Amino acid sequence: MKTSKMNILVTLAFSFVFFACSKKDNNTQPNLAVPPPAVTPPTGSAGETGFTISQGLSQASPKVDLDTTYIYTNSTQSVAYYKPLPAGYNDNIKSFILPKGYMVTFAENQNGTGESICYVAAVSAVKENLPSRLSGKVSFVRFSPIKYTTKKGLGQQDATVIGTLNGSWYYNWGLSATSTNTKTYVPMTWGKGGASATNVATFIDRKDIDHVLTFNEPDNSTQSNIANIDTAVARYKLLLQTGLRMCSPAVEQNSSSGNGKWLPDFMTAAKAQNVRVDIIALHWYDWGNQTEQKATPQLTAEAAFGRFKNYVEKLHGVYPDHNLWFTEFNCNPARSEDVHKIFMKLAANYLNQLPYVERYAYFFPAGLAPTTGAPNYTLTALGQAWNDIAAPPAYTYNIIPK
Repeated sequence: MKTSKMNILVTLAFSFVFFACSKKDNNTQPNLAVPPPAVTPPTGSAGETGFTISQGLSQASPKVDLDTTYIYTNSTQSVAYYKPLPAGYNDNIKSFILPKGYMVTFAENQNGTGESICYVAAVSAVKENLPSRLSGKVSFVRFSPIKYTTKKGLGQQDATVIGTLNGSWYYNWGLSATSTNTKTYVPMTWGKGGASATNVATFIDRKDIDHVLTFNEPDNSTQSNIANIDTAVARYKLLLQTGLRMCSPAVEQNSSSGNGKWLPDFMTAAKAQNVRVDIIALHWYDWGNQTEQKATPQLTAEAAFGRFKNYVEKLHGVYPDHNLWFTEFNCNPARSEDVHKIFMKLAANYLNQLPYVERYAYFFPAGLAPTTGAPNYTLTALGQAWNDIAAPPAYTYNIIPK
């Protein structure tokens, strides 16, 4: 947002590696020696996990099952969590079966770059032929469990506040937190320094995450400030090696659409380089209208909500092939608690109804905190209003990209 939210810049060691875009490894991948995660996939009879790749269309034989322990890639690098695809399957996968509760990423290149696609079997098993752009061209496969959440989440840094508020997922503008029994964590690289080979290795090794948030307001000189689009795409591309679902950089509301704006320029450059973006992450604060006050808080909130609704619909039109996450939004820090309470409910109820909005997290402005803080962390009126909002599941259908 335009005002300084907090000192959320995470100090990260800079480590940047360019990966070759050819199918050959060329020794460009870093030796990220991380032990494979100890995940036990669903099993049937011996050798069956429920995730089947096939050399034929419509899951015809020959076919074989893969498990969640490794990323399957024919990289020549000796990396603990890499495992070669079974003999005969590199550049020869044409269809698959993905069991319910799992996701899979297929990519053209051995480092997860090039043409790629991510499927999510959220409500039922998925049986699909790969699209022509990947059929018989896959050299990278990651099969992993998904984390079921509701749409409503949290952007908070205080662990006690996170535990006090309702929301089944959260992020903290950083990398160091973990998922709990009730809340799934989503790491954020925040700036370009966070998109490092070291962090990629950590993401791959973690069993408690399934998404990555990337850059925070790269269009804003007071936030991650990545003015050069080519730099942003190159750093983002490194993160594709994780095989996780990827969120776009989250820009300020006025940089999300239009000629010469940051996010459209990023998406155009990403498309030109076959860089996969699974989700569009967005911010909205009603900037430009913050001084508008109607006769009552209800009327002020309703007017702000009308503008928010128009923004959501516009962005869905701009990015019709992507689901949306609103990782920061409110009716503007300058408005009263009463206006925020009304707007919050209107906006959440609206987002709950939209099948293309997967997740949202309200940003509580300074001076309008959701709790009283230490030592008691009692909910404020605004915090209670947030907790009173019910939310449906984030996934209501399988994700089958084009």
